Amino acid sequence: MPRPDHRPATPEPPPPPDPLDGLPSLRGAARPSLWLLLVPVVLYGAAPLVANRIEPRVLGVPFLLAWMIAATVVSPLVIWLVARLDPAYRLNAVEPIPADDGPREGGR
Repeated sequence: MPRPDHRPATPEPPPPPDPLDGLPSLRGAARPSLWLLLVPVVLYGAAPLVANRIEPRVLGVPFLLAWMIAATVVSPLVIWLVARLDPAYRLNAVEPIPADDGPREGGR
């Protein structure tokens, strides 16, 4: 005999709809253009090895400073080019990040 204070189990409500449903995605698409993002890293990383000297002077500034100015000018151009070559940009696809998943079980 069931206890009088025992209520029947209520069904769990359905999960909320995924806000990313219906948006284009890149599931499994190759993105080789992202390798070009290593160009700025190499430019700045190679500066102490390649350009660590004062002579020759370029437009009156030491070579190391000219190298850093050139790397600073080239970096945003490379990043712009990578964005235009990336299929995610061309498709206007969503790139979900872990924060999009919401809170996990166990309070984490």
